Amino acid sequence: MKMNSTLTLLLLFLASTLFAQTKTTVYGNLGVENVNISIVNTPYGTSTDAKGHYELPIFDHTEAVNLYYSCIGYQDTVVNLTPKQLQRDSLNISFKMRKMSYDLQEVGVSASKDFYRSGSNRNIADIAFLDGKIYLLENKPKTSSMVVLDTEGIEQARKDFDQLFEKLHIDAFNDLILVGQDSCLQVYLDEKQSIQLVSTFSRDDYRNKLLKIVCEYNGAYIVRTIVHDRGLYWLKFNHGKSQDFLYVMKDGSMEKPQYLCSFIDTLGYRACQSQWMKIQNEYHHVVAENNGIDLINEGTWDGNLVQLIQNSSLQMKVQWYCAITAKKEYQITPLIFNNILQFADLDNREIVEIGDDFKIAARRPLKITSGEKYFQNEFLKDQATGKTYGLFTKDGMNHVGLYDPKAGTVSMGQKASKKIYPKVFKVHGGYAYSVFFDSGSNCGVINRMKIE
Repeated sequence: MKMNSTLTLLLLFLASTLFAQTKTTVYGNLGVENVNISIVNTPYGTSTDAKGHYELPIFDHTEAVNLYYSCIGYQDTVVNLTPKQLQRDSLNISFKMRKMSYDLQEVGVSASKDFYRSGSNRNIADIAFLDGKIYLLENKPKTSSMVVLDTEGIEQARKDFDQLFEKLHIDAFNDLILVGQDSCLQVYLDEKQSIQLVSTFSRDDYRNKLLKIVCEYNGAYIVRTIVHDRGLYWLKFNHGKSQDFLYVMKDGSMEKPQYLCSFIDTLGYRACQSQWMKIQNEYHHVVAENNGIDLINEGTWDGNLVQLIQNSSLQMKVQWYCAITAKKEYQITPLIFNNILQFADLDNREIVEIGDDFKIAARRPLKITSGEKYFQNEFLKDQATGKTYGLFTKDGMNHVGLYDPKAGTVSMGQKASKKIYPKVFKVHGGYAYSVFFDSGSNCGVINRMKIE
């Protein structure tokens, strides 16, 4: 009995030691107080103390990590850490922050090139394009405003709301919808250029119904349904999913939608399983040490990861896991070229073509001919020109490359943003629009660049 207890403690010690080794501490001195250091695409970060020192733990070693350093009065800096560097226990990243130039003439020239600047204490949460107009969603801490611009950036209309919205969505019927945390609001611009309200509905309706119809093709609506693997659903919303596409004729000649094709998030599934094993091991250690109830082995766990949190240490690991894996959705982009419907499976690098008879006509690889490591698994469709671009991010700057639907290729092209890591980035009418927040003037800014 004593030997079994000793062996158990030894195994627990070895397992906890292995798990603890997954953390890398990044530290350094920047020589400036209150520099914000954040891990790009996660909500986590830290800031420097009065002497310019900082420490930041990183738990994921499987992918490159971008650290974003920012401070009012200093130029933003991006530092890329490779998976090989993250194998170390600690990394010293120290450098001197570069001061921002405040030459009045230079600031004036720069400001004149901005396509649009919001009012003070406002940020631009999202932008959308519809019927030759540009729609902006401007946010204060608890309220939102919709602003309508013409193609030259001149304000045409504005409406304030007493609630907060997160994004603008244009559905397959060209209806404009403001999406909030709890509810959504459909609006339109009338003949007098005034913003009018249509209806309010729940966020669940937005997720479950409005996003199902992804496009119209050959007299039919193309419908997407998402099937969850319940055990993985709670770990990461977009892992363990398959996406099924169906079609239903617009003229009502079908009683039920017909099957088109399916896609499986294999990359997300593997990543989720790997991280889940680490969390599960740590969970069993905590249960054993605290004589707790093992919900997993008893079969009473409902799949909710939050229920497994027994102490602050595990809670921190779970939060980091969720932040690291909460990346963009498994991307299946529907594209229509010359009456051929293409589904671009960006994660698995495959193009599936559907003919006008709603049968799979071809399957072929999607090739990234240059800039592979910078490709962001995202396509941007310019509805005004009909062109499609692949999105790349190099050193925090967005680049776009033209997609060739016949060859199934895309390569990194020109730089299309003036600032690093814009909050919103979209293309329309042959221009790239990047949105960021100017901390110096405390307002949201839109830059516009011409793309070839």
